[in-house]
Amino acid sequence: MNDLVIRVVASVVTACLFCFATFQSLGAMQQAGYKNGGFWRWLKRRENLYFNRLWVWALCLALTGAVTSLSFSFLDVRWALAISAVPFFAVSLFFLYADGKYALKVPVKRTGRLRRLFVVYLLLVAILADVAITLLGFLSEKNGSELYALVAYTPFALMPILLPVLLCLANAIDAPFENLRNRRFVRRAKSVLSTSDVIKIGVVGSYGKTSVKNILKNVLAEKYAVIETPASYNTPIGIAKTVTDGEFHGKQILIAEMGARKSGDIAELCKLVEPDYAIFTGICEQHVQTFGSLENIWNEKKEILRCGAKKVVCGAGLKARVEAEFSGAENVVIAETSAVENVKLEGTKTSFALRLGKETIEIETPLLGMAAVENIQLAATLALALGVTPEQIRAGIEKTLPIPHRLQLIENGGAYILDDGYNCNPRGAEEGLAALGRFAGRKCIVTPGIVECGVLEERVNADLGEKIAAAELDKVILVGETLVGAVKDGYAQGGGKSENLVTVKTLKDAQAVLGEWITAGDAVLFLNDLPDVY
Repeated sequence: MNDLVIRVVASVVTACLFCFATFQSLGAMQQAGYKNGGFWRWLKRRENLYFNRLWVWALCLALTGAVTSLSFSFLDVRWALAISAVPFFAVSLFFLYADGKYALKVPVKRTGRLRRLFVVYLLLVAILADVAITLLGFLSEKNGSELYALVAYTPFALMPILLPVLLCLANAIDAPFENLRNRRFVRRAKSVLSTSDVIKIGVVGSYGKTSVKNILKNVLAEKYAVIETPASYNTPIGIAKTVTDGEFHGKQILIAEMGARKSGDIAELCKLVEPDYAIFTGICEQHVQTFGSLENIWNEKKEILRCGAKKVVCGAGLKARVEAEFSGAENVVIAETSAVENVKLEGTKTSFALRLGKETIEIETPLLGMAAVENIQLAATLALALGVTPEQIRAGIEKTLPIPHRLQLIENGGAYILDDGYNCNPRGAEEGLAALGRFAGRKCIVTPGIVECGVLEERVNADLGEKIAAAELDKVILVGETLVGAVKDGYAQGGGKSENLVTVKTLKDAQAVLGEWITAGDAVLFLNDLPDVY
């Protein structure tokens, strides 16, 4: 009985130590959308040394444990093995401390799902530890050699290299329960929405969804009590969280951002929200990786035009497609470019005149570029249809500030930083470069390239390289290894100056290069900051 207690305690303590020491890997799993494939791709990335660190940890455990046990062989075998546990835990604690220094760029969100996954992971590790200890103890007894007994548990020290596999197994076990739980949660949100009088607005598109949502919220708030899905929450769960939150009660309008990564996503969201109104910003190559083609993206996103909404405001770039397939649809409105006049794009602000019905309003905003003009027009057009006056629309736009990491201008020590680090797409990259070009001083771009474009990824990044070359920037800093090859090829093809280009491994390295280069009056565009799973 005493041996059983010792074995169980050793298994649980070891499992706790192993799981807490590898907590960062749960963050990577979270960023991968709890998909084992995405997590494994992160693990196998050439520049990712996580698996290498696990090997070093395991080999150090095996070596220190065996050497310590043999060094104290003059004592009883049990005492020698007990003493060998000291360096085992010391090395593991050191790994826990050292691995904490490798912080993920995207902090781990301690959600309910993450906690539940951690518990399953912990249980699996504890069970495997117990099985391993029992089996190795049995083999030691069978062998009967004292020398063998001293090193019998050395293979147990190699367990850290199995931890990623155990995490994937834990995720596979937990996933069906999470999916069931999520379906119940979404059904509950559906019930709340179906019995509510709230006006529901959906925002769909390959780009600009969050920005349009932010502008629309501020404009509609001049007349209505408004709630919107926070940040970039654009899945059924994200919408359900908003609807079931206490803040939802008493609101007159819900603005739901609707994202799609695969066929059927928009239809599912429309079924949940049943939008009364909608905005369709546009489409681009973003998410070709999961959709396969730009045509498939259009076929998915256009579901918003079939959802039964009273009015769907579409970006001007969609005009040809919409007129070809939805000609005569009374609920579809194109935000015509002719309604925008006297556009002045400057480095720190944007101004223009916007015609709304019979009235024209003058707008000045810290939102930058033509994308901001288009986003404002989309939001204003729908707001007008909801009875918001042109003057209220102008007041709401004046209160709208840039969203962090979406072409956000930051002044620092006389230098200008354009932070466009969130989820870049080809359209956004073009806008970012144009915004950078409006500054008078030296100009620099820091980018790892554009992801999620699937079979078009190489072409998209080569095009980006050519546009960077055409911009004639004073410094070009490419980050990482994932996509920079195509960007470099495009930069060279476009006649870019090789002496202005630097390639570094990490964003931290890029910041070090930038720190030595930048002076007051310079402008830097941070275009895309890939999360850890890339």
